[in-house]
Amino acid sequence: MTGAFGNVAVNAAPRVYGASELGVLSLTAPGEAHPRVEYIAGDLFVGLDEDGQAITQGRAESLSRPFRELVTDAIASAGALPQPSGGVIVVEDEATASAVLLDPARIDAGALSGDPVVFALARARVAIVGSDDEAGVARVLDLAEELFESEAPLVSAHPLIIVDGAWAPFAWRERLSALELRFERVLRLFSVRAYEAQSIALQRPDVHIADPKIHVRDDGVTLTFAAWPKGTATLLPVVDNVMIADPSGSISVATMGEFLSAGGDAIVRTGLSPLRYFVPGDAPR
Repeated sequence: MTGAFGNVAVNAAPRVYGASELGVLSLTAPGEAHPRVEYIAGDLFVGLDEDGQAITQGRAESLSRPFRELVTDAIASAGALPQPSGGVIVVEDEATASAVLLDPARIDAGALSGDPVVFALARARVAIVGSDDEAGVARVLDLAEELFESEAPLVSAHPLIIVDGAWAPFAWRERLSALELRFERVLRLFSVRAYEAQSIALQRPDVHIADPKIHVRDDGVTLTFAAWPKGTATLLPVVDNVMIADPSGSISVATMGEFLSAGGDAIVRTGLSPLRYFVPGDAPR
């Protein structure tokens, strides 16, 4: 949107955020420098960019109108949704994507098979599909993997569904059980990318920042793992398996649950997003 509104006299554009990105920004741009956002559902939020820069908490406090009203104004001129292709609507315009997230009534539910489900995979790559369209959802998961492989910035792999006119988390395990392994794989891919972005913001000399890695078993199941150098202070991501590297050179494996249970109260759950656990020990060598 161009023009003056609520003393934002510049080009104002809606911006889609995921919780993991906001978690990183809470480290790099905390307090008044943090983006002001409106919560949608699940792990999705919408904010505003002012001349290409996020309107922050501090900036929003100086505005003469409620921030939600300014966001509503910014999406008022958003374009219409594209027509479905193969049962899937792919939105590549962030203003239109934001408009749908803030006002799900913009979706023509009659054009889809089942209730509308939205995947905000990237800021300008939002997919909408019917909840009963298993083939359509599979195509969306294909798109998610393509975005991961292209190293595009990702937002969220957690789908939302319209319930009583508003977005709510989609219970895909119950509704689309045949796609469970595909969903689990995509969720892990997006998790790895989120942790990679967080690691850059967390770097410090006294703590090892463990990054998750992807492992695909022979049966096709996708798992995540991270290494813990035994005895080293570490910020450990939530993964399926922890590789414990002993200074003697031996390596053992534990599930995340087993590792946390063995560590007991010594291992501290942090407030980071995405979540990490602090494992005490010596500074990295």
